Amino acid sequence: MKSILRGKVIAHINRSGSRPRPRWLSYVALVVVALASYGTSPLAQTPSVPATTDKPGSMKHFALIFRQHPTQLSEADQKRRSQEVREWALRQNREDHKLDPRLLDQDGQRVEPKTNRGSTANGDDGKLVAVTFLEAHNIAEAVTMAQSHPGRHYGVSVEVRAWTSPPGAPPPSRP
Repeated sequence: MKSILRGKVIAHINRSGSRPRPRWLSYVALVVVALASYGTSPLAQTPSVPATTDKPGSMKHFALIFRQHPTQLSEADQKRRSQEVREWALRQNREDHKLDPRLLDQDGQRVEPKTNRGSTANGDDGKLVAVTFLEAHNIAEAVTMAQSHPGRHYGVSVEVRAWTSPPGAPPPSRP
């Protein structure tokens, strides 16, 4: 997995003949998070537990949703961001939050509602770049984790949502 991701980054640099565009650099930073927790995520081996667990001290499931907003970063800032994100991810995993990151391809298609009544999808909310699944004791702890994410200093917003499997659905499989 690591060699595939590194290969894509190197291929992009070779194809463009220059260093990656700022938009691409946000993906590089998020790749660092994925590599930091790849293969170490206990979620990869355990079945899902609904977010509505009522046992005292039990962990609930949350998702951090990352959106990149237009930002120009110097090369030094890009390196610093990558290191800070990696350290953040390692710290969260040491604290047993079981990060399970998913990077989203930079090319995608957005399908809008057939009618725009009540739609807030106006395109100025940043480009969706990643989702990280994790465990926390409650929403307040998950929000604190999001607030501590270093990407916020580099033009990334982080949304926190609790999640659970749909009723009657089999548990999601994890690679």
